[in-house]
Amino acid sequence: MTSPTIDPRLLRRALGTFATGVAIVTTLDTEGSPLGFTANSFTSVSLDPPLVLVCLAKSAASYPVFAAASSFAVNILAESQRETSNSFAARGTDKFSSVTWDRKATGSPVLEDVASWLDCAMHETVEAGDHLILIGRVLDYAYTDEAPLGYCRGAYVSFDLVREALEAADRDGRVRVGAILERNRALLFAEDAASGALALPSGRRVGTAGEPDSLLGGLAAQGIAARAPFLFAVFEDPRRQQVFYRGSAQVADNRENYNPGGHNPDGHNPNGLAGLAFHPLDDLPWARIADPAETAVLRRYVRERETDYFGIYVGNAKTGALQHAGSGDKA
Repeated sequence: MTSPTIDPRLLRRALGTFATGVAIVTTLDTEGSPLGFTANSFTSVSLDPPLVLVCLAKSAASYPVFAAASSFAVNILAESQRETSNSFAARGTDKFSSVTWDRKATGSPVLEDVASWLDCAMHETVEAGDHLILIGRVLDYAYTDEAPLGYCRGAYVSFDLVREALEAADRDGRVRVGAILERNRALLFAEDAASGALALPSGRRVGTAGEPDSLLGGLAAQGIAARAPFLFAVFEDPRRQQVFYRGSAQVADNRENYNPGGHNPDGHNPNGLAGLAFHPLDDLPWARIADPAETAVLRRYVRERETDYFGIYVGNAKTGALQHAGSGDKA
């Protein structure tokens, strides 16, 4: 069978339809100076043993150093780090002059404020065409709930565009935004003082901690620092569109037990968030959750939380489709 002629430029475009994250791969040269390059050809290989791989072009200026290196670090960029990505992708620049970094287990540079990082010992290198495959054994790692920087079709992708579009579309108050917020394997609920019924924290929009009329602003006013970067469910019911995000919450003074049991200090409580309390993920008070739709959303969250394989439900309150978003991004 005759193979068709492959146009490298068109092949690159075809491969570019696969959406990825963006990583900065770093190591130290023989003199201890840091080196790094931007990559989106990164993936996990194995959990036991913990192996990851990244591909490096043989034409890259840093190729000789990485080919001989005993370790490297993978820094998965947060959405706010586009300029860092651009800097490390450029040739002939002092790439580390605009970033702060530290050394972990292997000494390879780990950048600050990334979505996650993995510090790896070199497990194996494999030559494959015009690239070198670096396979690393993960020795140390950390992750955050920062939204990752996306890349597709030669351009950066924002995972917050869905949120921005929803907030722009909410002109008539028909969008309700709720959040599944976790802290130490416990979920945050707002409790109705009269009935004792529980509901997920919600508002007309996600907003920011500095916007008191938003979900995150209302939580901040009661001492909860929350982040909700991941979309979890979008559906219509007879009254409105409901949107649920998932993320994390921290109490301002890090108290283990938290229940303010009252309104905001100034008496203004635009999102109905009085009586906030955390309930253990393994023993949720299901009978007190008033909204059947929230119960269904939470039961799916509990199932998917255990496997770390989350999806995004899209449909109405009774039927819809579940699109899996992948693993390894839990907050």
